[in-house]
Amino acid sequence: MRHYFQAERLKYRHSAVEWMPVFMPLFSVLLAAVLTWEYFAVDSYNWWYMTLFPGFTAILCGLIGTKDRKMQNRAILTLPVDMGKVWDGKVLCGLLGIGMAMLVLFLGTVGLSVVLERGFGVVFFIRPMFWEQAWAALLLWVAFLWQVPFCLLLFQLVGFFPMLLLHMGSYIILAASMSLKPYFVLFPGALASRMMCVALKILPNGLPAEPGQMTFVPELLDQKSIPLGLFAAIFWFILFWWLGRMLFERQAKRG
Repeated sequence: MRHYFQAERLKYRHSAVEWMPVFMPLFSVLLAAVLTWEYFAVDSYNWWYMTLFPGFTAILCGLIGTKDRKMQNRAILTLPVDMGKVWDGKVLCGLLGIGMAMLVLFLGTVGLSVVLERGFGVVFFIRPMFWEQAWAALLLWVAFLWQVPFCLLLFQLVGFFPMLLLHMGSYIILAASMSLKPYFVLFPGALASRMMCVALKILPNGLPAEPGQMTFVPELLDQKSIPLGLFAAIFWFILFWWLGRMLFERQAKRG
């Protein structure tokens, strides 16, 4: 398995796959710092998981699959390789990318918070503690695991731009509303924003999760949302990973 993963990484050396996990989360951090100083920390995370993170994941997975799909996967179908493990290598490459992006976002938000607070005297209206941000970053990474095999699978089926439009369109339209429902676990895109209601006390619309705010209901702060969300995230990840593996193996048999 290690060799398949290394082979996938070598395909994308000195490409956007390497720099995107650094620059895209930094863009989110700097955007929040410039536009919303007093709510910087929470907006840095909220803007990332509500819009930029799904777009980043879709583009990353599209780039990971582009080289092989351009030749209709003939370059790997002609080799004596296990197509299931080739798929696993692509998924692991994507997981590494989104993991690195979450680490950059976390470190950037924590570091810039200190700079704004001590260097510019900014007083934050909401100031998550260090351990709360670390916990939130870990939850977000797990909550978005499913997007890697899902986007890779969708890319194989319909191509780059249809995948990007379908993924981003469905996420932007449904994620915020579905995360407020009791059955939020049925839509994987709702998992991150629902768990952030508990972890960072932020509603999907970026407002504080407290009485009096639009869309707030006490159930959103139920601690059970986190274990339910984690279980659902792992379930959706395994499901899409398995479906993608089946597709790759079928392509090998047809070849």
